[in-house]
Amino acid sequence: MSVKERPHYTVPADTLAGWIESQPERWWSVDGDPRLTSMVDFPCPSDELAPAIRKIGKDLLLLDKKGTSAAHGEVIAGQRLEEFADVNNRRHQKTFLLSWADSDVDWLLMEDEALVEK
Repeated sequence: MSVKERPHYTVPADTLAGWIESQPERWWSVDGDPRLTSMVDFPCPSDELAPAIRKIGKDLLLLDKKGTSAAHGEVIAGQRLEEFADVNNRRHQKTFLLSWADSDVDWLLMEDEALVEK
């Protein structure tokens, strides 16, 4: 099932880009999105990813990781993105399952701490 068919929220491109920019020390990877991977070499820092998201300019659909929610496309603010990050992975890195609103392709946005200086 795609993000569109599961509980999800809408995130405007500018909102996601602003949230990414608010974390200048972070690096990011994308898996599965042909638009972003054609524009940016991954992994990349926040200041390279945010402008690419703004350039595409489309709303994004964000999977509600709880799965039991009744969310169906409500717009969320950038300050709420942290609560939707899935950190249930080996390195506890923020991971989001997204889709562009005009696409059926689901993709992952993942924090890439391996390249961040400690």
